[in-house]
Amino acid sequence: MGKREREKRVPSHRFERRSPTRKFFRVSLLGWNVQIRESKKKRPKFGTLKQGLLIATDSLKNKPLVGALVSGESEEETAFLLEELKKWLPSSVNFMTIDFSTRLESGVNAVHAIQLLTRGFSKEFTKIKKEHLLDHIEEWIILSRHTLSLEKGEQTVAISPFKFHDVKLAWKIYAQLRGCLSRKDPRQIERKLQSFFSSSPFSKWNGKHVFLSKYDDIFSKRNFKYSIKGIKYIVQKIYKAFRAAIRELRKELEDSKSHFNKVRYLILMNPINMELYHRKKLRKYLKEFPWLRSYRQLLVRFYYQFRLPPDKRSPLSFLSRLITDTSHPRLKSAVQTLIDNEESVFRFQRVPELFPKIKPSKSIKVVNESCNKLVNKLYQTQCGMRTIKNIRMRISNLLKCPVIISPNLLEKIK
Repeated sequence: MGKREREKRVPSHRFERRSPTRKFFRVSLLGWNVQIRESKKKRPKFGTLKQGLLIATDSLKNKPLVGALVSGESEEETAFLLEELKKWLPSSVNFMTIDFSTRLESGVNAVHAIQLLTRGFSKEFTKIKKEHLLDHIEEWIILSRHTLSLEKGEQTVAISPFKFHDVKLAWKIYAQLRGCLSRKDPRQIERKLQSFFSSSPFSKWNGKHVFLSKYDDIFSKRNFKYSIKGIKYIVQKIYKAFRAAIRELRKELEDSKSHFNKVRYLILMNPINMELYHRKKLRKYLKEFPWLRSYRQLLVRFYYQFRLPPDKRSPLSFLSRLITDTSHPRLKSAVQTLIDNEESVFRFQRVPELFPKIKPSKSIKVVNESCNKLVNKLYQTQCGMRTIKNIRMRISNLLKCPVIISPNLLEKIK
C-alpha cells in the first residue's frame, strides 16, 4: 500500500491528538458471515462468504483505532493489520494484547473468573426456581384442572402423585369434601360439612380462611339454604370456593416467583456497583428468602478477594461450600475450575507492576463490548451489504475508524 493511499484511508487528524504515553491497545476478532452477490454477471450467483473482522482499539481512550476485513483468524492476517497500524501510529507501542493468544490469560482471567461464577450461579438459581416455584405452581394448575374435570363427569387419566405437601393436603381436602357433597339428603350434607370443618386435616390447610369466607358468602349474600331445591347450587358454590382457595395459594407462589426473579440478580451484584436502593431491595428480599443469605455471603467474599493484595487473599477453596449433590453441573464446574486455576485468576495483578501507566484501569478486557454491539446490530441488517467495499464503508462509518481489506480476502473472493 502506497503512502498516498494510506493518507487517503486514514486522515492524520485522527491520531495527532494521541498522547505519547497512551500506547496500550488490543486487537480483537469478530466472526462475520455475509451473503455475497456478484452483480456484474447477467445471472447473479449467491453464496456465503465466511470472514473475520479484526479491530484494534485504544483501551485507555476506549475507542477503535482501525479495523481489517480478513479471511480468518491467523498470524498472517494479524501481522498484516499490525504492520499497517505501525505505519499510522505517531509513536511506538508499549503494550498490546491479542484475544486469541494464550498469553492473554494473564490479563483477562479476573474478568472471566467473575463471569464464570455468576453464570454458574444463574444456572443454579434457574434450577432452584423450577424445582421449588415453577413445578409447585404447575401442580396447583394440574389440581385445579383435575377437579373441574371430575365435577363435569369427564373421564380423566389418573394423575401422578403430587410432590409438594400443601398440594397433597389440598387434594386430600378435596377428596373428603367430595365425599361429603355426594350425600343425597341436604341436612346430612350440612352435618357432614360442619364435622369436616372441625377436623384436623382441614384446620392444617392454609386455604381454609379463603374457603370459609367464600362458604359463608353463599348463605349470607346469596341467601341459599340447605334444601332439595337449593342444594345443587350450594354444591357448585362450594366447589368454586375450594378452587378460589387454591388459586390464592397459587398467586402467593407467583408473587414469590416474581420476587425471586428480582433478587437473583441483586444476589449476583458486585457490592462496589450497588447503590443504596439496591441494598434496600436486597435486604427486603432476603427476609423473604433467608436461605439465599449463604450464597450472598460467599459471593461478597469472592468479590472482596480481587481488592486484596496477594499476601492477604484467602484460598478460593471456600467456594466449595456452595456445592451440594444436587447443585447444577455448570456451578460445580465453575467452582472447580476457579479452585484449580486460582493462580491464573489473580495473575492480572502483576500487570500494573509491569505497566504503572495502566494502574487506574480496573482490568484488561479482551473485546470492546461497545464495538461488538454496534457491529452485531449492523450484522442483523446486512441485507444491503452485498460487496466487500460496501461492508468496509458501513463498518468504517459505524465505528468511526478506517477499515482496510486483507489481500488474502481479496484473493479468496476472486
